[in-house]
Amino acid sequence: MHGMTDKELVVLVHSQPLEAFRLIYQRYWDPLFNIAFKRLQDAEEARDMVQEVFVTVWDQRALLQPRESLLPYLQVILRNRIFNLYARNEVKLRYIVEAQWQATFTHNNAPQQLTLKELQHIVDDAIAQLPPRMQEIFLLNREEQLSPAEIAEHLSLSVQTVKNQLHRATEKMREHLRGKVDPTLLVIVISILTGK
Repeated sequence: MHGMTDKELVVLVHSQPLEAFRLIYQRYWDPLFNIAFKRLQDAEEARDMVQEVFVTVWDQRALLQPRESLLPYLQVILRNRIFNLYARNEVKLRYIVEAQWQATFTHNNAPQQLTLKELQHIVDDAIAQLPPRMQEIFLLNREEQLSPAEIAEHLSLSVQTVKNQLHRATEKMREHLRGKVDPTLLVIVISILTGK
């Protein structure tokens, strides 16, 4: 069963949920923990966030759809959990936003009035609009901070294909966000949501 694809695991979720969940947990605990730890720099908080991701997956197992890779799906859940943690911790959130703000802005303008939650929804929507393979490559690069060469090896693609996909993903994101988010504000949003 360890050699099963993610698509096969999702099918198994519907017939043998406990076994499928155990395998998904074993496969993705470490990658998700690494992402959470990079963002939070706190092992206990990172573990809590990853636990919440798997609780969500279990709660929503009946709705789980077959997909080539579960990682992008899990990363979106994790990012939302981390965002919610920051939202609950108002002091940390205010520090992050104000520090980024002061480094970038010297004047007030209307787009600054958007809340961080609204901005996250806009960015999530932009990511969701990407084709599945492009989305996977984009998230591997942004969330796991894998290089194009590492992504190419992981997905059995050429490095040039990965670079092309990343370039196209960035263009599609920019096109989707144009008119919705001020370009300078977008720098702040991406840096907060991706940890870059």
